[in-house]
Amino acid sequence: MAIDRTSDQFLLDAYSGQGGFASGAYLIPHPRETDEKLNRRKELAVYPNFSRKIVDVMRGFLWKQTPSREIDDLYSTFAMNADGAGGKLDTLLSSYQRLAMILGTVYVIVDKPKTQGQTRADQAMPYMALRLKSQLVAETKDAAGTWTSVTFSEVENGETQYRTYTTTGWRLSKEQDGGGLIEQGEYEIGRVPVVRLHIAKPLNPTDSASQSFFYDLAGLNWDLYNARSEMRELFRAQTFAILALPVADDNERQRLTNMTISTENALTYNPAGGGEPKFLAPPPDPVELYMEQIANTVTDIYRVANLEFVGGVQQSGVALSFHFQECNSTLGDMAENCEAAEVEIASLVYAWQGKTFTGNIAYPKDFNLSDLQTAINIAMDSVTLGMGAEFDKAIKKRLAKQILANDTAPSTMTAIDNEIDAKGDVYGDRIAQQAVA
Repeated sequence: MAIDRTSDQFLLDAYSGQGGFASGAYLIPHPRETDEKLNRRKELAVYPNFSRKIVDVMRGFLWKQTPSREIDDLYSTFAMNADGAGGKLDTLLSSYQRLAMILGTVYVIVDKPKTQGQTRADQAMPYMALRLKSQLVAETKDAAGTWTSVTFSEVENGETQYRTYTTTGWRLSKEQDGGGLIEQGEYEIGRVPVVRLHIAKPLNPTDSASQSFFYDLAGLNWDLYNARSEMRELFRAQTFAILALPVADDNERQRLTNMTISTENALTYNPAGGGEPKFLAPPPDPVELYMEQIANTVTDIYRVANLEFVGGVQQSGVALSFHFQECNSTLGDMAENCEAAEVEIASLVYAWQGKTFTGNIAYPKDFNLSDLQTAINIAMDSVTLGMGAEFDKAIKKRLAKQILANDTAPSTMTAIDNEIDAKGDVYGDRIAQQAVA
């Protein structure tokens, strides 16, 4: 099976550790490797998820401080129920930004319920809905690169439908081109009510999607996943030395055929000139090469995330300062892009209400990277040590409290703790298998 490492599904699997990483489908077989050996590797493969730790800690620092907002009651009301289902604006945008880190860009629809009250006071508030890049199936733009229409695919009761937004209205249809119309409506907000949330500025400012921050991390973590599996196979094949037994002739060799010794690894040989039983051990060079490659890959993971200062290599003060500034710039750009998206969201919220947004929204863009270094080191140690599911959950909860500090409501912290508990550990049995293998 060909592995498409550019697909949204691969990137999401690389973050979650599920999909092909859990099933072993993302392992690359050796030349002439038998199905039996490959299946054994799949059963024992463990995915050391460094990339998710980096994304989670960096996202935590992006949202450690609440954005500064100069807003009125309309936007405050919207922020308390931004998705129409009780979701707080900060919680939703933080979640959306995590997906943007993984996929490069996500799309936020700012819509309004079809059913409205009789008076202005009864009017339902606008709400946000999320769409992924894989759902964007068609778009048109004017000469300035501004959307004039955008179409997303949706699945309803197992059937694919297409929702199109234009500058004047929307439609839901069975066909992408609008055929098989299900329903439609009009509005007077003057634009397509969809916002691009980029994690980085696109190479072309008018592009609808940006490059993924996570892409290189996912590729390196996939390489690490395969290297560890291959080294694990070497361990299994070479851990026990082979006992070499001298035999005088074929008759003696035949008598030893059914003899069981130790781990059943035994080799007979003709002791020309004399010989004695001895153990033969394979050279350690292949395993050492794998360990060196794995260490280099982990270093590369830090490097591509602009986190060189987290690794174990001693650096000069000038180099350390440079890497801190580089990482701070990366986080600052992410914050700036989310700020721009929220300003656009706010403008749409007010447009739906027949008003103009005149407030101010500003995201923090300067970060204490000494705290970030400590938080990431703790998170990475939890991956490396393999302390188990409960330890991992405890570390995540501690990190959440450390990163978010006092800027997060108790109810939000409780929701975060519940989410961590719900994740579970899909690799618990595999680590146990390795311990007894």
